[in-house]
Amino acid sequence: MNKRNYMKNEEGLRKVRTLIDEQKTVMMASNLNTIPFSVCPMTVQQMDEKGDLWFFVSKDSGLFMDIEEDNRVQIIYNDDNKQQYLSIFGNATHIISEQKKEELWNHHLLNWFEGKEDPDLTLISVNMENAFFWDNENSKLVPFFNAEESNVSSSSGEKGFVNL
Repeated sequence: MNKRNYMKNEEGLRKVRTLIDEQKTVMMASNLNTIPFSVCPMTVQQMDEKGDLWFFVSKDSGLFMDIEEDNRVQIIYNDDNKQQYLSIFGNATHIISEQKKEELWNHHLLNWFEGKEDPDLTLISVNMENAFFWDNENSKLVPFFNAEESNVSSSSGEKGFVNL
């Protein structure tokens, strides 16, 4: 699914992973061409070995519908206690995978979904195009990496979905 090589900047990817692993709630912005754009809190379920970020989402949510129209998203992370801030731009893809759903499911999700079998429950995966960390010493954004463009093709016939 993802042909980008994040490993060209292993240090940057490791830093993103460290920040995301410490706090899992982020703000995800979608519908980026409109004013105001849409923003909602999301819980990162996993950052996989390739650097893709995984989230659960409801099929009837505004975020799900926004991604069908335009899959570009901006993820904003902040940890005020440690004064660590991260901005990630990437592309979100709806994912159909019972195996991945089973792997990532946890009981905290019952606050938003009826269970693993909830018909509205689905996954999105965000592959990062670039990530920036706020450098407090120099008061500026510092790039972790900027992924090279690649041809990523979907393995399903349905627009916006990838079957694993």
